[in-house]
Amino acid sequence: MRTDTTTLANWGNYPVATAHVHTPADADELPGFVQQQAHILARGNGRCYGDAALADDVLNMLPLNRILDFDAASGQIRCEAGVLLSDIIQVAVPQGWFFHVTPGIKQITLGGAIACDVHGKNHPSKGCFSRWLTSFVLLNGSGERVLCTKTVNADLFWQTCGGMGWTGIVLEATLQLMPVSSVMMRQTAVRAPHLEAVFRAFAENEQSSYAAGWVDCLSTGAAFGRGVVFLAEHETAADPEMPLVYPEKKVKNVPFFAPSWILNPLSIRLHNQIIFSRADVGERLVDMDAYFYPLDRVRNWNRLYGRRGLVQYQFCLPEKHAFDGIRRALETIRAGADTPFLTVLKRHGVRPAEAVHSFPVHGYSLALDFPRTRSVFDLVRRLDDLVWSLEGKIYLAKDACSRPVMGRVDPNGFGENKFCSLLKMRLLNSSYEYSRRTS
Repeated sequence: MRTDTTTLANWGNYPVATAHVHTPADADELPGFVQQQAHILARGNGRCYGDAALADDVLNMLPLNRILDFDAASGQIRCEAGVLLSDIIQVAVPQGWFFHVTPGIKQITLGGAIACDVHGKNHPSKGCFSRWLTSFVLLNGSGERVLCTKTVNADLFWQTCGGMGWTGIVLEATLQLMPVSSVMMRQTAVRAPHLEAVFRAFAENEQSSYAAGWVDCLSTGAAFGRGVVFLAEHETAADPEMPLVYPEKKVKNVPFFAPSWILNPLSIRLHNQIIFSRADVGERLVDMDAYFYPLDRVRNWNRLYGRRGLVQYQFCLPEKHAFDGIRRALETIRAGADTPFLTVLKRHGVRPAEAVHSFPVHGYSLALDFPRTRSVFDLVRRLDDLVWSLEGKIYLAKDACSRPVMGRVDPNGFGENKFCSLLKMRLLNSSYEYSRRTS
């Protein structure tokens, strides 16, 4: 086991922590090592945003990245937890398989997808990542390997899915994939002139397999909350016998941190106008990589926010409060000095009762990427108050500075604190607040 002391940050580049990073040569080193540690946290590729994958001692899972077994007839794949979704794509898509559920980036680990119970643009029909997870092997604090399925150690299975790594270390997992016959998607873009029209586009296209919307946070008057909703279906191949080739594109790179003044209301307003006016309204074919992973086409795009980094605020509201709540959230943002560069709206279906830590609730979520400023923390507190009053919650995988109660997760429900992140420490230190505000 190699140990290095270094500074770590997640994708938002805030906060930054000094950590002991322990890198194993193979999985056989882990049981004895975990037994000896007072505190440890498994860390994947660090593509969450806040302090979720940060701790004083982290276990680097990236070397444990083997694909252990793939049944091309059934679409079941078994991998070590450090494998990237992009690695699975390279093996599975040529054989006619893809994820039932995928987040908007593919450079995350399988273990990270489980820990955050990631969702995608098809939550109403396909749910979260955990729905398609067959089993996983968890290393507990005693160094024991525990098999978890939806019927064997089921409580531990569901505590781990969305449990932010606090139940143990996922060593390997088996996932059910979805058959596809083409690498193309039939995308339909609906340009909506105001917020009500954005919501109407979601409602009128609720049978669409995939749907996600972009919202203009700077628009005012009759155009308040305008946006574009992108719908999509998997294309059916004309010749099902044709081999599939996943589209590999040349990736652009942001080689250095941009000056902090680059993202300002004027430049963001121009950016929003370009998105709205250039949206290809109507139906067209796009490849899977362009539809599911547009951000992966620019390496280190987080550097556009400068060295101070970014704060992503993602919240979900029940359907009965969604339109009014998101309207009020946009008004709250407009009244302040901070402007999000990117705003994404998604619709969500009913959450299974057993998926106790999954982020989505039946309603809508809004994700907002803010350049980190001194004033953004006050804005987050005001958004927290609004979201809480409307029975909403935030996504812990994105949280950098919200009140810990906002995730609606009780940290005391995870037993021992051997597996502990900076995020969990914030929650534990606020356990009184959690009990008081949820009673």
